[in-house]
Amino acid sequence: MLFVVSQPTGSPALAVHANLMRLLNRDRVEVHVLYNVLAEGEPYRSAGTSVLDILPEREHLPLRPGVFGPVGGAPPRRLLASTARSLGPALRDSAALVRYIRRHRIDVIHCEEGPRNAFYALLLARITPAKSVGHFHSKYGSWMSPLSRLGVGLADAIIAVSSWTGRVIHEAGVPRERIFPVLNGIDVTGWDPATIDGDGVRREFGLGPQAPLIVMVAQLVAWKRQTTLIEAFRRVAAAYPDARLLIVGREFKPDPAPGELTVEQQLRRQVTEAGLDEQVTFAGQRRDVRQILAAADVFAHPSVDDPCPMAHIEAMAMATPVAAVQAGGAPELVAHGQTGLLSPADDSGALADNLMALIGDPDRRQAMGERGRARVLEYLNLKRVTDDVEGVYRLAAGLASV
Repeated sequence: MLFVVSQPTGSPALAVHANLMRLLNRDRVEVHVLYNVLAEGEPYRSAGTSVLDILPEREHLPLRPGVFGPVGGAPPRRLLASTARSLGPALRDSAALVRYIRRHRIDVIHCEEGPRNAFYALLLARITPAKSVGHFHSKYGSWMSPLSRLGVGLADAIIAVSSWTGRVIHEAGVPRERIFPVLNGIDVTGWDPATIDGDGVRREFGLGPQAPLIVMVAQLVAWKRQTTLIEAFRRVAAAYPDARLLIVGREFKPDPAPGELTVEQQLRRQVTEAGLDEQVTFAGQRRDVRQILAAADVFAHPSVDDPCPMAHIEAMAMATPVAAVQAGGAPELVAHGQTGLLSPADDSGALADNLMALIGDPDRRQAMGERGRARVLEYLNLKRVTDDVEGVYRLAAGLASV
């Protein structure tokens, strides 16, 4: 099978695919990777954003550079025009690529739903015997380019990172029989609360061992709903004056329009107006997420439209109970009353009730944390993800039946 990576920069979705590239059983699956030749040059290599920093080393699998045309996030209305301008170089490369696919007897071309991956995979699949498999990590919607929607709509199979994600794709017109939900998972190596100490994090932020600590780890964007969590925490702080909220993450797009506040500035204003400056800390982007989760009593994440939040899985791996919402893919990860508590989306009052229920019952927190970790070890892990994805490959290629 052949992975198509049209963007020269890395992404969370690509990190998932890189794990698949490494872990697919080489006795059953021969893996090839087509990546953007721009990833080999400036400015991506010097900036440390090149896909080559994420992909497995060349000696572990064949990496083939390809010409994909201009990049840089052109608006959807300009995507067709920019693609047309790049057709010359792309076509000169395509003949050799088609020969490569035929020579190596590629059965499946796997892509994620990025700006052009789905279209390129579809194009290659239509002019070779290979089948096109898309891997959907986002919510299907108008943000996608026309070419991406075409690639998704005509793909031979779509891997959706949750059943919720798959339902949205089906509602957009893709037949249900071509959609295969495969929940994300993590490499559990290194995510062990028995070996990771959170005391240093508590000392850094001036927290005693008994002070309740609620943590959220997410990009600072509106749909992650940090605003809902801050509003909920106002009630928590009134009931537990020594409680603290640690918000970890950075702006997705930190440059607002003239006269507008950034998301972080808006959140900080909300905290100040609520009188919570002493109890809410913005930690920015951190590299010690495992230690932060080990220090936390509760992991809170009220995001909406999150297809399959990896943050929930990481918190569960660290045996930290999760307070999430009944939206997106979260209910497929967090079992209400078992590994955490779910509240209606955008309901700060219900979220506050769940946070206080967990803070006030240490034994319940511990039991939920243990069940959450067991869920990750048993199911939300990379081996299960890899096996499920391989099964989709075989179905798409006609090598297995449902």
